[in-house]
Amino acid sequence: MVGHNGFIAGGCFKQIFKDQRVKDIDIFFDSEEEWAGASEHYKRNDSFEKRYVNKKVEAYKHKKTGLTVELIRTIFGSPEEVLNCFDFTITKFVYYKQVAEDENSDESIEYRCLYHPQYFEHLLMKRLVLDDGIPFPASTFERMVRYVKYGYFPCRDTKIALIDALRAMPEVPDLSESMYDGLD
Repeated sequence: MVGHNGFIAGGCFKQIFKDQRVKDIDIFFDSEEEWAGASEHYKRNDSFEKRYVNKKVEAYKHKKTGLTVELIRTIFGSPEEVLNCFDFTITKFVYYKQVAEDENSDESIEYRCLYHPQYFEHLLMKRLVLDDGIPFPASTFERMVRYVKYGYFPCRDTKIALIDALRAMPEVPDLSESMYDGLD
C-alpha cells in the first residue's frame, strides 16, 4: 500500500489468517483518479510486471515473490462502502491507511482494519454466510461453488437465500453475463 491511496479488501485475508500462501491481493480505491494513480505507480515500478488487463482489473505480478496485485477498476468507495459490496462474511475484511493529523498539524499514517463482526467465527468454522442482499445471484452461486472446493460450506440460511435469489432471476437470464459481470 505504498505509493498509492488504495486499500486491500476481500478474500486474501482468508489465506493470511489461515497461514496459507497468498496468490493475489485485490486493491480498491475511493475514486477512479486514485485507481489511475496506482496504475501509473505499478507501471513505473521495476519490481512488478504487467500480468493482465480486463474491464474489471489491471494486474501486476511482483517479480521476486510471484504475488499478483489486482487493481480493481469497477468498484469505488470508502473502505466501509467497499466492505458492504462483498456477499459472504468471510470476504468482508478491509485493511486501509488512515491519515491523521496530530496536535502539531503533522500528518501521520495509521493502518486500520474493518471486518464483519462474525468474520473470524465464520472463517474458523469454514462457514459461508451471506450478509446482506444478493445483487448478482449467479455470480454469488459461482463463488459459493468455488469456496466449497476450498472446504467452505454454506449454512442453511445461505442456501435458502441463494435459491430464492436465483429463482427470482428473469426466466431466461444470460447466466454467462451475470456470472462474469457481477461483483467478483
